[in-house]
Amino acid sequence: MGTVLRAGVSLTALLIGAPIAYAQDLRSPVAGASATEAGTSDPDQTQLTDPAQPDEGATADDIVVSGLRRSLESAQAIKRTSDGIVDAIVAQDIGKLPDTFASSALQRVAGVAVTRGGGESAGVTVRGLPDLTTTYNGRQIFTAEGRYVQIQDFPAGTVAALEVYKSGLADQVEGGIAGAINVRGRGPFDFDGFELSGSLNGVLSQQSEKIVPNGNLLISDRWDTGIGEMGLLLNASYVGVNFLDSTREQSLVIATTDGTNAPGAQAGLRYPDAQGNFLGYGNRYRPSVNAAFQWRPTPELEIYADGLYQGFRSKDYNRWMFVPIFGDGVRLSDVTTISGTDKVATATVSGAVRPEGYTGSFNGKTDTYQGGIGATWKKDRLQISADVAYTDSTYTANLVNVDYAATRSPVRTVAFEASRDGGPTQTFVDFDITDPASFISRGLYQELTVVSGKDWQARTDLSYDLDLGFLKRLQVGVRYADRDAARDFGNLYVNNEPAGIPLTALPGADVRTSLPGFTYNDVQRNKAYAALTRDSIRDNLVELRSFYGVPAGTPPFNPPDNFRANEKSYAAYGQLKYGFDLGSMIVDGLVGLRAIKTKTRISGFSRVEDVGGAVTFPPIAAATEYTDYLPNVSGRFAFTDKLQLRLAYTQTRTRPNFFDLRPNTSLGQPVVLAPGDPCLTDPATEVCVERLRRGGSAGNPDLKPLTSNNYDASLEYYFSRTGSFTAAIFRHDAEGFLATVDDRSAPGLRIARPVNLGKTRLQGAEVQFTSFLDIDGLPDWAKAFGVQANGTFIDAKGDLQPNFAATLNNEQQAFPGVSKWAYNVVALYERPQFSARLAYNYRSKFVQFYSLEALDPTAHAVIEKGRGQLDLSMSVTPLPNVTLAFDIVNLLGNPLQRYRQFDTGDSFTRQVLYIERAYSLGVRFRF
Repeated sequence: MGTVLRAGVSLTALLIGAPIAYAQDLRSPVAGASATEAGTSDPDQTQLTDPAQPDEGATADDIVVSGLRRSLESAQAIKRTSDGIVDAIVAQDIGKLPDTFASSALQRVAGVAVTRGGGESAGVTVRGLPDLTTTYNGRQIFTAEGRYVQIQDFPAGTVAALEVYKSGLADQVEGGIAGAINVRGRGPFDFDGFELSGSLNGVLSQQSEKIVPNGNLLISDRWDTGIGEMGLLLNASYVGVNFLDSTREQSLVIATTDGTNAPGAQAGLRYPDAQGNFLGYGNRYRPSVNAAFQWRPTPELEIYADGLYQGFRSKDYNRWMFVPIFGDGVRLSDVTTISGTDKVATATVSGAVRPEGYTGSFNGKTDTYQGGIGATWKKDRLQISADVAYTDSTYTANLVNVDYAATRSPVRTVAFEASRDGGPTQTFVDFDITDPASFISRGLYQELTVVSGKDWQARTDLSYDLDLGFLKRLQVGVRYADRDAARDFGNLYVNNEPAGIPLTALPGADVRTSLPGFTYNDVQRNKAYAALTRDSIRDNLVELRSFYGVPAGTPPFNPPDNFRANEKSYAAYGQLKYGFDLGSMIVDGLVGLRAIKTKTRISGFSRVEDVGGAVTFPPIAAATEYTDYLPNVSGRFAFTDKLQLRLAYTQTRTRPNFFDLRPNTSLGQPVVLAPGDPCLTDPATEVCVERLRRGGSAGNPDLKPLTSNNYDASLEYYFSRTGSFTAAIFRHDAEGFLATVDDRSAPGLRIARPVNLGKTRLQGAEVQFTSFLDIDGLPDWAKAFGVQANGTFIDAKGDLQPNFAATLNNEQQAFPGVSKWAYNVVALYERPQFSARLAYNYRSKFVQFYSLEALDPTAHAVIEKGRGQLDLSMSVTPLPNVTLAFDIVNLLGNPLQRYRQFDTGDSFTRQVLYIERAYSLGVRFRF
């Protein structure tokens, strides 16, 4: 039972760079401003040539610096003169960020990886680390009770730049061991005057066969008044995606043939004991609005106010069919094996438990608001800034599943490794799964989750340019945050399978075969089956609740599942900039320290079951208090104006999530077995004891923050205005990642509880190359060709939870979510009237998670195979202010493939997931 929310793909492609300001500079410089104007540099740094600056001696025959070229040149200047290790992506024109969602654009950055599914990209990691600080214009932002915001919640049309900080600085908001991602919105002073721009496009998803509109509109202006210059900006965006992800999967429990279950076959052959098909359809959209006001009453003072609204709406329709290959009377016949192995290739299955599943109607809704005001005053060497902001975010998830079962257990022919893409397939004999009469009701499951978070944050920063020899600048600042978080959860389940009620007999039932999946090929013949429609569930909820005999309305909240939390943090930092000449070499860098005191209190309700069976919910609370000290030291050695070396050491840390810190314990629904399940007749077997345990979860208020010591070195060579080659090595020594350990000490229960793990080491290297064909003698059309390429190698190993580690000689194992190899290659062509980009992104295999399964004494990993994705983007500009754009995402249409080894060292495919291929056609305008 439960909701399956998938993350995933987006539109095409190009990594480009943007000017970046320090985190305390909450208002960005005017577009195209130099690093010095942005406050990221001091006069001594300008000894290095800034390729973003126009060459006053340029002739009419020189290349015009505009669009992409200007962005690349600015990126080179910022990367070269920044104090930290930073990469960025900028939308040079409004709405022109190279992907639909901001998270999809990040996959083009060296060292950044994403997960795919559900029509978008999510799960952003930087150099293998998953815990990031997310800020919007330098302010911390989050969703509901979480620590960060999902980057895909930012539509590309509202983003001016994405700034990825790979090494921390003392003046940055703490919170992420992986670094920080700052999403920079636009302000009215980014433009010279009146600005009206936007975009409109339609996106067609191939599997769902649906088209959804996307649009963005920006209006901005600035005026000279009697009390100074003022500007006002309003930017609104609507991004929708309509997807259908299709998954073939099979059990992680690997059974063995014997004389009883396969009398005509060799004993000792291995096969997964169940198969399944999941069709995840989603209609999701994200409305977003941001507004900004800027006022410059004097040349030294700027006052600003801005606000952001982020929305998320999801109407999902999920269909799951579970096909057991187990049961008291299960028989395998016509067994074939995979050549050279003891693995079953195909078989005819009879006497197994009947197929079952659910049809789910899921509604999700997020509303996030952030507003703030601030001011920056700069006079001679002194700059003072202050900012106050308030954030309010609520997420509501409402799920209703109608469980079904087949009317009987049909004979089925199964394959465990299909010839194309691998994984399971099945064909039913004399049983029509498209016939509504083939299914009966099994039960009704309801779930309601409401999580929320509120935050007041305030900060003051001071920067003073020194005149003390090699001491160049002093920065100090303080920050205060007061954070509230809350969670309410309720669920109900009722099983009515013994009544044998036809699915078509449910109130308002509309049972039909619709929205077939697996459209890329015919490997899986069961592309769809008869199921209740989403609307027939939602439109008849009152009647369905009455029919199943459950209380009217949404499920009441369960006290042990709820909590209330408050967290206060007090931070102060100091940072010193140094710089000097060493012969012909320029040396500069930072030395800083950030101190943070954190006070957290979480309250909830515990669950106590008395001897007589009475259950009570006494209140429970926990409080923690600790102080972190986070140093940073960096140096930059400029050997020439083209070649430089960076060295950096930082400490970072991440607080545990509030949900993991809660002091209470909650129980899931009791286990309900299907007729014919072997655990009904022999519940004392090892497998059945485990299957019959009632699940639950608990928090751990004694969790410690995750910490990491980070070491970076980067060698950078800039050989032209748009050409560079950089190579970096890095190492993260992390400690305290969380794992969930199952507590089986209570009879019949399995309580999942988070614990801190030991040490994890991630080390690796990055290389990046960028260049246009700016070669003397080539015609202009040839100089429009360019390439961007980057590659990342990461070796990541860490401690597992104790019971898993004990099965692997207590040796460190591959860290989940980290590919050893990843690379991007982007071929591009850029002319004023036409541009095209072909982008290929690849990441090698990586561990999804580790698990202990029945019949397998070793904790093996579920591994996702290496996969590449190809995206195409083209645009034509027939008029100076109008551009037509066409994009294709996931040209290859190749699936995600996951597998797991079992006790013999062999493996079976776990899942084959076909994500959407999307086509987009639209127009952009700017006046």
